[in-house]
Amino acid sequence: MYNILISIALGILVGVVYTLLGFWKTWAMGIILAVLIAITCFVVLSRIVARRIEPKFLHAQKQLQAGAQPLALQSLEELLSWGRWQVMLTGQIYAQMGVLAHAMDKEDRALEYLERAGLRVPDAQLALAAIHYRRKSYDTAWDTMDVCIKANKKQMLPYNVYAWMLEKRGNRDKAIEQLQRCLKVEKSNEATKDNLLRLQNNRKLNMKRFGMQWYSLKLERPPASMAQMPPGMRKGFRGKQRKQKRRG
Repeated sequence: MYNILISIALGILVGVVYTLLGFWKTWAMGIILAVLIAITCFVVLSRIVARRIEPKFLHAQKQLQAGAQPLALQSLEELLSWGRWQVMLTGQIYAQMGVLAHAMDKEDRALEYLERAGLRVPDAQLALAAIHYRRKSYDTAWDTMDVCIKANKKQMLPYNVYAWMLEKRGNRDKAIEQLQRCLKVEKSNEATKDNLLRLQNNRKLNMKRFGMQWYSLKLERPPASMAQMPPGMRKGFRGKQRKQKRRG
């Protein structure tokens, strides 16, 4: 990433110059100064890039809210060039593009994007697993779900989706194991507790509590009373991802 390379280069330059000039503590202070300069430069550059990206992302969000999904997808594609500057940005953009393409029923295109999406974007990983599941590539779907849960341990939905998939394939015991893992992370999660009880009593899982986040995976049809909503987009990109709220 350019901001990292620039920051390191600037830090090294300042440190070397300080040492060669023979100032106080020479090389020892030069190393400390190099590290401080590199960190400061990285933070400043990250903020500058974030400010440049935010309006472009908001523009894509407005297009999506207006129902102009192809235009929103195009706007996101144009943001990919900024991925060279910001850490983790490329994976986040591909995640948004993949989720949007999936919502537009462009499954092949969605698959291409989602396979390049960031692992810490659970919506994208869930959509990827759902596509593999619908295509009957079950082993790949399981692998994707394992990665999704490992990267997003505190998210409740992935455990429940994995359990739903396993139960549908007749792996009730493994489905129960996934829900038990989920409750070790969040003991008070009512949706998971209810689904675990259902499986233990040989009943079907109830995923309605997860709302459109669940139905957007296209594994079950939403009830007629639930209006279709456009796929959600994150409010912005930063150097570090914002922590997502627990759902369920």
